[in-house]
Order: sequence, then C-alpha cells, then structure tokens
Amino acid sequence: MRRNSYALAALAAAAVPGLNPARTVPVATPIDEFDVAGVIGEDGRRVLITAPSTTEAGVQLEKELGVVDALTGTSIAPLVAPPVGYARLAEGGRAVVTEPPNGAPLMFDELTEDVGLARSLGRVIARIHAVPAYVAEAAGAETYTAQAVRAGHRSQVHRARQAGELPAAVSQRWETLLADDDLWGFRPCFVHANLSEECLFTDGEQITGVTGWHEARSGDPAVDLAWLVSALEPSLFDALYAAYVSELPIAPHARLVERAQAVGELAVVDWLLHGIDADDETIVEDARGMLDDLDHDISQLAREEAERAFDDLDDVSPGHGRAPVHEQAPAYEQAPDHAHEPAGATARTPGADVPETDRTDVEPSGEAWIETAAPEDRAADDRDRRPTYGLPADHSGSHAVGLGEAATLDAERDR
Repeated sequence: MRRNSYALAALAAAAVPGLNPARTVPVATPIDEFDVAGVIGEDGRRVLITAPSTTEAGVQLEKELGVVDALTGTSIAPLVAPPVGYARLAEGGRAVVTEPPNGAPLMFDELTEDVGLARSLGRVIARIHAVPAYVAEAAGAETYTAQAVRAGHRSQVHRARQAGELPAAVSQRWETLLADDDLWGFRPCFVHANLSEECLFTDGEQITGVTGWHEARSGDPAVDLAWLVSALEPSLFDALYAAYVSELPIAPHARLVERAQAVGELAVVDWLLHGIDADDETIVEDARGMLDDLDHDISQLAREEAERAFDDLDDVSPGHGRAPVHEQAPAYEQAPDHAHEPAGATARTPGADVPETDRTDVEPSGEAWIETAAPEDRAADDRDRRPTYGLPADHSGSHAVGLGEAATLDAERDR
C-alpha cells in the first residue's frame, strides 16, 4: 500500500523513541515500490524513513538490511547509514528509519568533470571489493564462482540468439569473449553489484555515502566497474582505476578492465531479455537499438584493425622487424594474474495511512533538507536498469577488447 508523508512521519515516530516529527520532506526514489520521506523532529533531528509498498519491495528491503548489518565493523561501514529503528506494517513486513546519508547525491556530470571525485570513487570501490568474504555469507547474499558467472552470461546470450535478436557480428564477438578462459579466470569477491550515481553521495571531492545494497553478493568485481569503463573519458577512467588498484590490498586480475568492458556489453542482452520477459516493447526496441549500435561499432573497429594491419605491412622493410601494434601499458596494469578478485541483492521501509496532525507540516519539496531528490529520469525503476556500454576508446590503463580472439596487451602477457 502507498503511504503519504503524514503516515511515514507517524511510522518514524513509532520506530524511534523520543522522535516528535515537526515536518516532513518528500524524497524522490528511483524505485517506485518504496515510499520514502525525510522527517525532522522538534529538536531538529533528521532521519530518513523507507517503507515498502509491495511484497517484492519488502523482500528487497530485508536483503539490504541484512547486508548493511553484516557490513558493521568493516572498512566500508562509515559510508553506510545504519538503521536507528523499525516499525511493523499492518500488512506485514517493516519500515526502516536510518540516519540520512552524508553529503549530496552524486550527479554523473560532476564525476565526468572532477578527477579527484573519480579517484575517490575508485578507492571506495576497492574498499567494497576488499570486504571479507564472510560478510556475504553472514548477510545471506548469493555467492557466484567465476564459472557460474560465465555460465550465466552464456545462458543469456543463448536465449537472445534463440529469439533471433542478436546481429551475427555481436553474437560472434560475445561467443569469442565467453570462450576466453583467461578473461574469466578471476577470483570472486564481495561486490555491490548495483552501483550507479543514484546510490552514491558526495561532499566535495569525496564519496561519502553508498546505498542500494540489495544486490550485494560474492561475484565478479568487473560488475562494479562496467558502468564506468565506457561512460568516462579514457584519462578519467584511468585515474579512477589507478586509485582503485592502489587501494586494493592485493593486485587485481590482469584483465579486469577488459572483462568490465565485456560485462558492460553483455548488460545489453540482460536489458533485452528483461523487456521480453516483461512484455515491454519499449524496452525491447531500446535494446534492439543498442544492439544495432554495437553491431555498427564492431564493424567500424574491424575496419580500423584491418587498416592498421595493412599499415603495419607497409612499415616492414628489409632487415627490419614489424612495427609494434600495442603500446606498453602503465605499471599498475601489469599486476600478477590473480592478485585480487572477488565477485558474485536493495531494500527500504514504513506505515499505515493516518490523518494529518497539527504537529506535522509538509515542507515544500524545493526546500528539501536532504538532497536526495533525483532528476526526473530517475523516477522509473526500469530506466535505472538500462545498461551503459560502448566499445572503449584507448584506455591507457585498460585493455581494449578486440575482435576475433579477445585482444590482450603485451603487458598482460608479461605478468
């Protein structure tokens, strides 16, 4: 059931002893199945209350609460807002009250313009990946081996191929990537698995809060980098990745960035199948357009590689060797193969509808005390699942995924 701000304020008062709501602030959420509000007490205390409006949302909330509890005492705990109270709901389940996240919501444009913020995000992702494996077990989160992760991708690609939705070049490319044993030879670690600007908070050049832990698991660390590798300018991603590597206790898999690019591409097939399963033609058409774009990108890359190969032949003269195709990667790329790689679920909360009271005034949304109101394009849950992908430009600190055999930089072979 849906709840207005007054109902949420009443639930917050029931959940937190001593809290006397003075006013509430509606808070936008990217997930429609949650009712969320900021509540300000008479003493000035500010809290955030979240109530699931469906059974599915209630399950998601409980998953998140389990992960948040398991993260207590870890290096990532300061970035996670702990619960301060709960309220039982008449229809079953519970609402949760937390402290508001520190800082303001991350806007992606800020990330693309601030190398310091990018480096901070890289360090935060590394701290997430360094969380001990027992945390996923304690939270009851899923655990996926490298073999299971690759098998999952293969199953999705097979479904899309059977449905006749994959362009031939895209299908061949993905088959090649998934046949590369070395590319998928990673060690699973703890991952957030749902990272995006919607669940990150900042203060200046620092990431100060992380929410949306319902999909956390033990799995492929590439999933937390996939949304960044093709969306950021190469130099900015390289700065982020260098900070990520420097923060890890052990070095990452030598082809982590290459695999992150592959995971970003494979997210398109997940989006397509989600649309097919939901019988949503808008999503299906969107995914088809992305596949067409990827097919075009692959053709363009093939032409460029053929031109380079032809130019290399011209550069060969009697008594001289062929000119090198790849430049040397930075030192941080040349980490030992399995130095570090962990791999592979969100939630919210409260109340029944109650009449307005004299003590609770709805504060205009424009005066929100907590800057969690999201842009309009965050309103639809389906759109938040839309993948970001693209064949990368030349990442000096990453590995471009080539055609035919998945290309590997010379530096990778020397690990």
